[in-house]
Amino acid sequence: MDYNYEADLQKLKEQQQKKAMEDLKNQQNQSLSNLNAEEATIKPTYYKKKDTANVQNQLASKNFAEYLANSGRSNSGIGAQYEMSRQATLQRNLNELNTEEAAAIADINRRKTDVNNAYESGLASANAQIEADYITNLLNERQKAWERQQAEKEYQESIRQFNANLALQKAQLAASRSRSSSSSSSRKKYEVNTPYYQGNLNSDTKYGTFSTKDAYGVSYQPNNIGKDQNENVKYLKSSGKTVAEMYGAGTLVGATGANLDNQTVWKYGKNYYIWDGSQNQYIKM
Repeated sequence: MDYNYEADLQKLKEQQQKKAMEDLKNQQNQSLSNLNAEEATIKPTYYKKKDTANVQNQLASKNFAEYLANSGRSNSGIGAQYEMSRQATLQRNLNELNTEEAAAIADINRRKTDVNNAYESGLASANAQIEADYITNLLNERQKAWERQQAEKEYQESIRQFNANLALQKAQLAASRSRSSSSSSSRKKYEVNTPYYQGNLNSDTKYGTFSTKDAYGVSYQPNNIGKDQNENVKYLKSSGKTVAEMYGAGTLVGATGANLDNQTVWKYGKNYYIWDGSQNQYIKM
């Protein structure tokens, strides 16, 4: 069964998206929780500041009234003017505290908005990166699959070519063997095949064949002197000496006057022989 890499990549993408959303959601919740905790302290803090301002204003009023009473000016216009100033100062202080409180709450709300926006932006960015990775991996896997298919095709083609060549070689070998068998059966091959001599060359000849050629242009030297009465081939053996060594230089010449000094002296039984190529025969000594 073929491996379904697309399904696995899709599954991996979904898992990565889920993990990214969970991580970002946890960060969002933690930040909002911190801001909610901070927000919860604003109203009590400013309530206490406002209460302190009222208390201090009331205490200031009491102290001033006692001052007027002690100085005998309780019914003077100074008390009325002070009261008006005190109330104005209190109201101004309370207004400033209200403004600060509203600003603190607004700052909390702005930061909550920033947290939510960061979550949405982070999620979009993470999903975009995950999608890009998914597409890249998908294309890479498709390329690998194509390369595997091409490699398999090339491998199969190489096997086909090998088998075709092998079959051709076998056919050629069979045809060659058939021709060889037919040729061998029709005639026997010899190293020398002329009207003068038919057979193999003398492998013990020191200088190969004698230089004089027969009427057919062949230079050769037989390895025997025919057959005996029992049809056994009379093979020659080298005496190990040349004509010059055994009989002296210039002693023998061929029928055409060729110098035989370097010819090997051959032996069969007790008799010695020298090959005279100009006569196409061995000379018995």
